[in-house]
Amino acid sequence: MTHAPDGGSLIPTGSGVIDAEHGAILDLLSAMTAGGPFGLAELTALRREVAGHFATETAEMAVLTVERRGRHEHAHRNYLASIDALIGTAERGDPPTADDANRLMLWFIVHSNTADTELVEATRRAGDEPPMISMDDWLDSLDEADRDALRS
Repeated sequence: MTHAPDGGSLIPTGSGVIDAEHGAILDLLSAMTAGGPFGLAELTALRREVAGHFATETAEMAVLTVERRGRHEHAHRNYLASIDALIGTAERGDPPTADDANRLMLWFIVHSNTADTELVEATRRAGDEPPMISMDDWLDSLDEADRDALRS
């Protein structure tokens, strides 16, 4: 497990790509919650990393139900909006607070340990499904077997 400075932990999802991206985001958030000053540059870097990560996850979401995919994408949009609001605050010269950084960290850990873990598991299950054959292909294969039997 990857541990956040406040005692929270990221559960590995089982996807090397997603877990690596989670680690990079956690590093940025950890620096922001370490108590030192942070501002526009750190928030902009976080937003860029998070947006790229969410794009990775969106590519994996095809296996989710439409409703579940919609909720996951909605959560992503809200998180990005939170970061954007803090960027706007920093652009106006108001420094973000430690509470702001802690809220970003908490959301990220909870989301990663629940929705993202579910996403990776759903992707894994979808990959384990047996291949489907169409009814037409199956019937054609029976006809071929009958024709082969008549030729013998």
